[in-house]
Amino acid sequence: MTWTGLAASLADRVSIFIDDSLAGRTTEDFGTLALAIHRWQAARDPVVASLIDEPVAQWQDIPAVPVALFKDLPVGTVNPGDEGHIFRTSGTTGSGRGVHRLRSTALYDRGSVAWMRACVPAPPSQIIALLADPKKSPDSSLAHMVALFTAPNHASWHIDDGRLRTDDLNAAVRGARKPVFLAATAFAMAEWLAGDVPQLPPGSVAMVTGGFKGRVHKLDDATLYSAVQRALAPERLVTEYGMTELSSQLWGTPASPYRPPPWLKVIAADAQSGQPRDVGESGQLRFYDLCNLDGTVAVETLDRGIVNADGSVTLLGRLEGAPARGCSLTVEEAWARDDH
Repeated sequence: MTWTGLAASLADRVSIFIDDSLAGRTTEDFGTLALAIHRWQAARDPVVASLIDEPVAQWQDIPAVPVALFKDLPVGTVNPGDEGHIFRTSGTTGSGRGVHRLRSTALYDRGSVAWMRACVPAPPSQIIALLADPKKSPDSSLAHMVALFTAPNHASWHIDDGRLRTDDLNAAVRGARKPVFLAATAFAMAEWLAGDVPQLPPGSVAMVTGGFKGRVHKLDDATLYSAVQRALAPERLVTEYGMTELSSQLWGTPASPYRPPPWLKVIAADAQSGQPRDVGESGQLRFYDLCNLDGTVAVETLDRGIVNADGSVTLLGRLEGAPARGCSLTVEEAWARDDH
């Protein structure tokens, strides 16, 4: 399934925006394209339409759909049953899983690969992932993203039913004869590092995504990153932030904020009034994602953070009282089942 009519035209404009922005060219304004996508979505998605109080004149005023609604309502322009692909939020218990329906993953795929390569130049082609195989978990947006970074026969996956296959993982690392791209959620990484682990081959890159704030088991991010460096000795350690309800990701390093791609902008808003905070002030994060054509261009999260003057984002964790969620949740549930 793919886009037709105006949707196809919007998808083409987003693709051109991705290419031009990475090449340093400016052929279309972000706000103009964001508003065009929003208006197309509002005419087709009752959820978005219900949030509009008055005509939207600038992209910062596009109403952001709260992530909680993705669990209960068919957010987006794709009717249930008509989708070409479905991503679901992590977890197997609780109040349900959020759903992101797509006609096509083409924009997701294009933007994800382009921005990863911009933020992680010359990444190793061999991937070892502390993730479920996307063939077995096709609704995992994280596994889908990581699989885009290499050929299918260059990746191994080491989580089944939320459980880390430690012996297979250690064997894969010991057997690697060239640099690897090691991808892991924070919780899976912490579980692995609790035992004896082999060092990565020289030149390897380790990617950690997700965190522990709001989790049953807590570990300071800095402590985890230090443990990764000490135990695995990667040449580079990078961090990634994304979510099922979005189609773009932010990348960073332990010593720096997360960088969004040019086709993703972030606002920190006051959690009570909803008004945008000034640059450098903390607030509830809203994301405006041009690649989110089939979903909604604006998503309001339950994460806190600071948007810096250059557009980068410093994450501060979850809003007080917000439920735990994220890509580490499935592993944590398995951990809890086994009474670790």
